[in-house]
Amino acid sequence: MVSPRYNDLGVITMAIAREYVKALIDRLSDEQVQALWVILNSMAWPTEKVSPEEAADIEESFAEIDAGKGIKAEDVWRELGV
Repeated sequence: MVSPRYNDLGVITMAIAREYVKALIDRLSDEQVQALWVILNSMAWPTEKVSPEEAADIEESFAEIDAGKGIKAEDVWRELGV
């Protein structure tokens, strides 16, 4: 559908593809749009680099979860009043 080359009228095809995608989005439910927003946001913005300290914290958190030391969702919900 989308041609990457300009002389194949890829510019026009890309414009049509963008309009088609926008029309599809209009057909989605609010929940689907929210999910799509998360996906598109991660694609559109570059990811930040993780420092060695942050990477160590993440690894430690995963190790705690694997060891069964995670926080129960119900406890978090209760704390947040959900």
